Amino acid sequence: MFIAFVSIVIVANIDDITLIGGTELNGNGCVCHTIERDTSVNVWVEGPDTLLVGQTGYYRMYMTGGPAEAGGYNVAGRFGEMQLVDSFSVKHSLAPNELTQAFSLPFPTTQDTIYWAFGYTASDSSAAWDTIYSCGLSLVWDSIPDPFDRWNFGHKFPVKIETLTDVDDNIIVEKFQLFQNYPNPFNPKTILRFRIGDYGYASLKVYDVIGNEVAILVDKELAAGEHEIVFDANQLSGGIYFYKLDAGSYSETKKMLLLK
Repeated sequence: MFIAFVSIVIVANIDDITLIGGTELNGNGCVCHTIERDTSVNVWVEGPDTLLVGQTGYYRMYMTGGPAEAGGYNVAGRFGEMQLVDSFSVKHSLAPNELTQAFSLPFPTTQDTIYWAFGYTASDSSAAWDTIYSCGLSLVWDSIPDPFDRWNFGHKFPVKIETLTDVDDNIIVEKFQLFQNYPNPFNPKTILRFRIGDYGYASLKVYDVIGNEVAILVDKELAAGEHEIVFDANQLSGGIYFYKLDAGSYSETKKMLLLK
C-alpha cells in the first residue's frame, strides 16, 4: 500500500471555527458533510504510548477508505498540547489541544492510505493517562460538503504520562516489558516485541475480545533480552485482539487491531 503526501497549495481559511471540534473529545464528527459515521473509513493513530511530563512525542494519523479522493482530519488531546510539525496542519487559536488540516490532502488512488504528522506534548496534570482523539473525513473532491463525503472516528489512543520519579521507581519493572505491536492496525501480519530480564519460562498468547485463546506464540524458556515474534493473523477475522506476556512474576496485556 502506497503512503504519500502530495503537496497541493489549496489553503484553508484557518479562522473558520467549523474546522475544529470534530473528535469524540469535543464534537460529533464531520456532521456538516453527513450525520452518520461510516465504518468503511478507517482512521487510526500511531506513535509512542508513554511520555514524560513535558516531553513531546511524534505521531501520525492515518486514514483509508471511503470515496478517497481527498481527505481532512482532526486530532485532539484532553490535557496536553498539540504541536505543528509541517505545513499540512494548522492549530486554531481557540483550540491549542487540537489540530486540523490546512488544506484537503489528495489520495494518490482510492486504494491508498494518507496520513498527517503531528506532535503532542504531555501536560503536567494530575492525570496518569491522557488520550489522543481522532476523526478522518474521506472526500469526494468537489469542494461541496455533502453526504457523498464519508467520515469516521479513530480508535482512542491512550498515552501514559510519567514523571521522573515514576521512571526511577519502574527501573526494575522495566527489565520486563511488552511493547506495542507494529504495525497497528495490521493485515494480516504484525510484529510483537518484548523484553525479559532473566532466563526463564515465558508465555505470549493472543486472545479475542471475549477472552478466547486464539494463538500461542511463545510457550518455553527464553534467554534474557529482547525478543521479536511475527504474528500472522491470516486465519482470523478482523477486529480487536489482545496479546498477553507472562514471564516470572511479570504479566502485561496490550491491544491490537486487525483490519480486513
